[in-house]
Amino acid sequence: MNRLTSYGFIFALIVLSILEGDAADHYALFQGLVFSLMIAYSSFIFTWITIDAVLPVIILGTIIFGFGGWVLTIAVIVFFITGSLLTRFNRDDMHSEKQIGHEVRRDGVQIWANGFWLAVFCSLWFMVEIDGLLIAAFSALSVATADTWATEIGLSSSGKTFNLSTGHSVEPGTNGGVSIKGTFFSFLGALLIGFFASQAMQLNVLLVLSSVTVAGFLGSLIDSYIGAIYQNGPKKNSAFLNWSELSDEKKNSVVNWLSTGSGGIIALLFFLIV
Repeated sequence: MNRLTSYGFIFALIVLSILEGDAADHYALFQGLVFSLMIAYSSFIFTWITIDAVLPVIILGTIIFGFGGWVLTIAVIVFFITGSLLTRFNRDDMHSEKQIGHEVRRDGVQIWANGFWLAVFCSLWFMVEIDGLLIAAFSALSVATADTWATEIGLSSSGKTFNLSTGHSVEPGTNGGVSIKGTFFSFLGALLIGFFASQAMQLNVLLVLSSVTVAGFLGSLIDSYIGAIYQNGPKKNSAFLNWSELSDEKKNSVVNWLSTGSGGIIALLFFLIV
C-alpha cells in the first residue's frame, strides 16, 4: 500500500505539472524536489524515519512545496520536527511501551496516513484554485499536529486519562484515551497550524484561523473516538474493514487517515457554507 500510494502520487504529480503547470510551477516543483530530498535523507540519518519512508517524504514534500506554497511547507516542517522531538522525548518514558503505532522512526505507511489528504487537497487546489481546498489542506495538517501533540504529551501526563467513548479511566497512551493536558495541547497544535494558514491566504484572517483550528481540534477528537471504539476492547469490524485482522500499527494508521480526511472535509464544508 505504501508503494502503491507513492506511485499513484508520482503519476498525478507528473500529469498535473504537464497539463496545469507553467514555467514558474515547474521551477517550484523542482525546488520542492531538491528540498524534499535533503529533508528525507537528513531525517533518515537522524533516525526520524525508516528507509521505506524516504520516498513518501520526497513525494509529499514536492507536492506541498510545488502546489501548496512555502507557508504550508514551513507548517509541515514544524509539525514533523515537533512530532519527532516529542516522540523521541517519550522514548524512555515509563509509559512508552504502551504506545501503539508511535515508534521513534516513522515508516512510509505512517507518512501517508498523516499526509495523504494533505497531498490530495494540495493537488486539487492547484487544479481549480478554490480557497477552501487550501484551507482543507491546512486543516488535515492541523488534525495531524493536534493528534500528535495530544498523544505524545498525554503519554507523559501525570493526570487522569479517560476513554472518550465510555468515560472510564485508562492508562496514558491507551488508544482513545484523552486527558486535560493532552486535550489542551491538542488545541494548541491545531491553533498553531491555524496561524500558519491565516498567513498564507488573502482571506479574512479570523475566518481562516478559526476554521483550521476548529477543524483540526475536532479531527483529533474524531481520531480518539474512532480509536476508543475500534482499537480497544472487543474486536469490532466496520462495513469496510476487518479490524480484527489488522495489526495495532495498521489500525492506528487507518484511524489517522480517517481523522485527517475528516478534518479537511469539515473545514471545506464550513468554508463553502459560510
